[in-house]
Amino acid sequence: MRYVVIRVLIVPFTISMISDYLEYLRKGIEESFSRAGVGVETSVWAEVLHPPMRCFDFGRAQHYSPCILEWLWNTMAGLTSEYMVLGIGYMDAYTSGLNFVFGEAVPARGVSVVYTKRLDPVYYGGAPDWNLYFDRMVKEAVHELGHLMGLGHCPDRRCVMSFSNSIIEVDEKTRYFCPRCSAWLRRSTG
Repeated sequence: MRYVVIRVLIVPFTISMISDYLEYLRKGIEESFSRAGVGVETSVWAEVLHPPMRCFDFGRAQHYSPCILEWLWNTMAGLTSEYMVLGIGYMDAYTSGLNFVFGEAVPARGVSVVYTKRLDPVYYGGAPDWNLYFDRMVKEAVHELGHLMGLGHCPDRRCVMSFSNSIIEVDEKTRYFCPRCSAWLRRSTG
C-alpha cells in the first residue's frame, strides 16, 4: 500500500486568525489524521481573505454559509484540484434549516469552512480559555475535512465525525476518528 499525502490549504477570513492559532491548528489537523493512518500536509494562505458583504444577513447578524462556500470555491478555483480548502474565521453563520453551523463542507467542490465565534467560551459567557477554544477549532476543522474526504456523520459520539448540534456535543467528542472511520479513510486514500 502506498502512503498518500492529502494537501490542505487553510484560508483565514479574519485578522484574529492570523496568529499562533493557525500554526497550532495546522499541527492539530495533521496529528488527528496521522493518528488515523492518513497523511495530511497543511499550509496556510498568506493573506486574509474577507468574505463579501453579500454573504452577510443583516437581519440575522450572521453570515450565510452557502454563499461563503460558493465565494470560496470561486476565489480558490485554481487550487481546488491540488488542495482541499478550509476557510476559517471568527464569524457566526447559518445554513438553510439550521439556526447556526460550526462549519460546512461541499465535497464535490473541495471546499469547507469553520466558523469559530460559537466555539469561543466567551460567546457563552465564560472566561477566555485558549486551550478549549483551540481544541474545538481542531475538532470542527478535522470534521469538515473528513466530509471533504467522503465521510458522513458517525453514530459514535466520541468520534470527530459525530454531528454536533450544540457546543456540548462538540465538547463530548474527541478530535480523533473512531476505528471504523479511520479504517474507511485508510481504504479510501490508500
